[in-house]
Amino acid sequence: MAVETPTAPYEAYDVENHDKQAKSIRLQRRATSSRTMSRLDSMLQEDQSKALQPSRELYITVAIALIGAIQFGWLMSELNYKQYHIKQICQLPVQVIQAKYPDYCVLYRGHTHHEWVMTTTAWVVGGAIGALVSGIPADYIGRRNGLALNAVIMIAGGIIQSSAGTIYVMAVGRLISGIASGGSINISNVLISEITPFNMRSFFLCGLQVGISLGVLLVTTVHYGMNSEAYTWRILVGVPIVFGIIILALLPFIEESPVWLIAHGKLDQARATLTRLYLPHDTDAVLAAMVASHEDEKHEYAGNVKRWTLLFTPKYRKQLVVACVLCAMQQLCGINAIMYYSASIFDSIGIHDPRYANTIVAAARLHDIVFAAKLLDRFNRRPLLLGCMTLMALAGGGLVACLCNSSYTSTNYLSVVALVVFVAGYCLSIGPMSWMIANELFPDFLNARAGAIGTFCTWVCNVFVSVYFQQMADPANLGNYAFLVFSGCLAVAVVFTYFCVPETNHKTYSEIEAAFYVAPTAPDAADKEAPEP
Repeated sequence: MAVETPTAPYEAYDVENHDKQAKSIRLQRRATSSRTMSRLDSMLQEDQSKALQPSRELYITVAIALIGAIQFGWLMSELNYKQYHIKQICQLPVQVIQAKYPDYCVLYRGHTHHEWVMTTTAWVVGGAIGALVSGIPADYIGRRNGLALNAVIMIAGGIIQSSAGTIYVMAVGRLISGIASGGSINISNVLISEITPFNMRSFFLCGLQVGISLGVLLVTTVHYGMNSEAYTWRILVGVPIVFGIIILALLPFIEESPVWLIAHGKLDQARATLTRLYLPHDTDAVLAAMVASHEDEKHEYAGNVKRWTLLFTPKYRKQLVVACVLCAMQQLCGINAIMYYSASIFDSIGIHDPRYANTIVAAARLHDIVFAAKLLDRFNRRPLLLGCMTLMALAGGGLVACLCNSSYTSTNYLSVVALVVFVAGYCLSIGPMSWMIANELFPDFLNARAGAIGTFCTWVCNVFVSVYFQQMADPANLGNYAFLVFSGCLAVAVVFTYFCVPETNHKTYSEIEAAFYVAPTAPDAADKEAPEP
């Protein structure tokens, strides 16, 4: 999937007229503070941004991009089925399992607990790798082609998983599938943020969590059809092949990011894309504004300065720390541990089939995140983060109290309430907002690389929770008190958010930059010529 590189940076376009418009818009942007916009709208004047209304093509592009998020949710929970691995049963001799427990440990009977942990964790490790490197193809071959490349990896991982003859080959397939999961989240996040207008920004970005929750719900529903026959679980782990094929088949309907097209000098294509993404508007004025914004940003990495290096300079170091902490907290808050424990919690109130518990929690999570998608643009980020993370910390403490007094029927029902409150708080705060805020802290030319680092932090912490939570929750160690570790992390996150995280909702990038006490670029510097990156 080679990318066409024009011989002239802005060919086949009225350059003289564009230069006049671009310079005029730069001066207006410096002289006035426009109404707060999303990443795309922050490039535009207020009257232009109000005119941007999404077209059918924009909705289609977002919907196809979110297939990767559904794949993420599917892979996250495909092995979360109790009959696939019960430590006490699976460690028995194969002959005993086949005779006494024929419906259990159907994936590679005779596997050890450590081999199972290796297999489940391989996906998380792959996700960390995919998240870290995904910014490179997203910048060089484009967001659209990046999704296509990711779909190919998705298909390869599914094929290896479904045909694996040993648990070690299965782990390799999970690793490759994880690379696709990590890449899909970052590339989709960047693409959606670059094409969606101001008044629908949070709604569309919440789509990532909606897709993940939908994937979890779908796979937990499919678990009802699983049995001891090997072909059933092979079909289950092969479903990502279908997701990848769908993305490739629908690739012609995905619009490339106009931000990326402008950065690569493809102004004619950018203009055509803007015409398709939005209902009729002043396309030339919007394009000129976006080009002016890109020209300002080029001075940041003039002189062969690498974008990775820029992220660690004093100008962006604070933003990077905030992004990494918020993305890490998406996992360190304990959401996956809560999901893991949900079957035991529902078992205490009489719902003994873990599939029912998983379905109830997955459906509640999907409902809450859809509700959050409609709500987040109406409220500022900081109050929701501070309030809901505090609520999550209290719910985690309440859950510990209930689990430690599980002999009382009333406390068992209260533990369900604590579980529901925790999931709701997650869906209204750190769940969707971590990637969202991390995306808003950086200019466009750093967005893919910064998003890659932030998402990498999410996956690294996912590895930590996946490997160590069960050890912490062992009765010989912390037992039920393990959840207090997550409540402590949430308390630290609340303090960090209060002192370090600025408000980003309805803010231009310039206003967000000022919140980090970064001196703005000198007014005359933007008019100097800079070499192409």
